[in-house]
Amino acid sequence: MKKVRLFLMAFMSLVAVSASAQFVNSGNKSQTATTSSFNSGSSYKVDLNSWDRITVSYSPMKYVTDIKGTDDFNMTGFSLGYEKGFSIARSLPIFIETGANMQYAFKTFDNEDREDAGISSPHYYDMKATYSTLNLKVPVNLAYKLTFGDVSLIPYVGLNFKLNLLGQLKYSLEDPDDLEGSQYDDEDDFWNDIEDSDEDGMKQTLNMFEKKDVGGKDYVWKRFQMGWQIGVGLDYNNLHVGLGYTKDIMELCKKVKTSSVMVSLGYNF
Repeated sequence: MKKVRLFLMAFMSLVAVSASAQFVNSGNKSQTATTSSFNSGSSYKVDLNSWDRITVSYSPMKYVTDIKGTDDFNMTGFSLGYEKGFSIARSLPIFIETGANMQYAFKTFDNEDREDAGISSPHYYDMKATYSTLNLKVPVNLAYKLTFGDVSLIPYVGLNFKLNLLGQLKYSLEDPDDLEGSQYDDEDDFWNDIEDSDEDGMKQTLNMFEKKDVGGKDYVWKRFQMGWQIGVGLDYNNLHVGLGYTKDIMELCKKVKTSSVMVSLGYNF
């Protein structure tokens, strides 16, 4: 939260500086409803134009846990999003930004890594385990646009509302050749036999939203979460690049939260 407070202080300072500049230059006849010169020798302008934007992002996710004996781990992630900015002030470039962002993330653990992550082995064979998750975020940000010629710098801070659509843990044999000489023809045959016989209630794919799959209500993933986020975007004409950070406010499950860094490329239209 300290990072959020520092970002808010910097954000409000930008607003105050711009407001002062607008007051000083309020008598300039060249000022219009959308753009104005900061002074005669500067390319700064007040840009009140809203935006529509599509983005693709590299968004690695971190699984952060306070569960004793379990380590944090990083997941590879990618996102696809749509963002829209609405001007909310008559003379200052302050915007509300919202939209939708779909994120997919995954992580595969080998037999040794599973123990560090607190993932049990479902069998005496060496196992790999793969987490995968899909979520939909709806952001609500307060943004400020600093425009110089064709370039705009847009810092933002806000909240997001997340719907977790997919959460699963899938096991697979670390080395399928281990089955040679066994009663099984291949890995599919192995899993079909295990699940048909219901050996120890073992399954290849666990649904993280089902209590019977995860071993108790404390480990069940929530469908809905809320988080906070900060970041900055840079627009050049129709092109956009962005860097952001988001973290859960509400837990994914007991003593577990996630966070993500977002490196984005986008197009404004």
